[in-house]
Amino acid sequence: MGRWRGLILCVLSVVPLLGCDRGITGRDRAVGEAALAEAKALVAAYPLRDAGRHSREAAGWIAKRLPAEGTHMLPFDAPPGKLVNVLHAAHPAPVAILASHFDTKSDIPGFVGANDGASTTGLLIALAREARLPVHYLFLDGEECRVSYTASDGLHGSWFAARGGHRAQGLSKESGLPVIVLDMLGDKDFTPALAANGSHTLNTVLRRAAEELGIALGDAGDVVDDHVPFVAEGWRATDIIDFDYGPNNAWWHTAEDTPDKLSAEALSQTAALVRKAITRLEKEHRQ
Repeated sequence: MGRWRGLILCVLSVVPLLGCDRGITGRDRAVGEAALAEAKALVAAYPLRDAGRHSREAAGWIAKRLPAEGTHMLPFDAPPGKLVNVLHAAHPAPVAILASHFDTKSDIPGFVGANDGASTTGLLIALAREARLPVHYLFLDGEECRVSYTASDGLHGSWFAARGGHRAQGLSKESGLPVIVLDMLGDKDFTPALAANGSHTLNTVLRRAAEELGIALGDAGDVVDDHVPFVAEGWRATDIIDFDYGPNNAWWHTAEDTPDKLSAEALSQTAALVRKAITRLEKEHRQ
């Protein structure tokens, strides 16, 4: 019985390794830790990042955190004023564009957008610095609407990019590069989901990648986020989002969206999901 007991304990000690962490590498975990540090640093440096006012300074901070080669600050005019997207396009043969917004919604006292904006901005910075993926990184200004999402309120950076505003830097729908938008993915209670109004084929790639990793990837329904302009303009694009933030989503767009709610583990799992999906897209690109 003692020998069987020892065998059972050995098996039980291995079982957790076969769960949701399968396929998540040490590099993914390093990226998750670095992403958390970058997100906290962004919030500390620029707690206010509302478009047209404080977002320009935040864009400059982001650009300085990226490798200098291939990094561009790309100003454009929009209803809130002068906005700035940041592009890091150093890889010579990208197979996708990873995007995140970095701005915060204005006129919410105490709102610093730790999860909503900073978490995935930190993740993109960490991926650009450490992961060496064959992708371009696009940091979008003006995602948040001031009143309600309309043709002239919200998603400004993504509309500008989707309509060819960064064509000179190689971002155009003719390139065929799919766009994966990441948003609100640092929550300790990690429940990522895919936008139903994203590209079906791209969603299929991401779901298969999640299955390989043992990550439960839910259905977010139709989401208004930065993938929408790209889809409307004929790009293949989708959105990964965790729109279940706090009890009944109570921390979204409130002063409760603070860095203490973030998790390196959630960001590590997102990094692993992105890496696995990019590997699949590389294979697709070679065929």
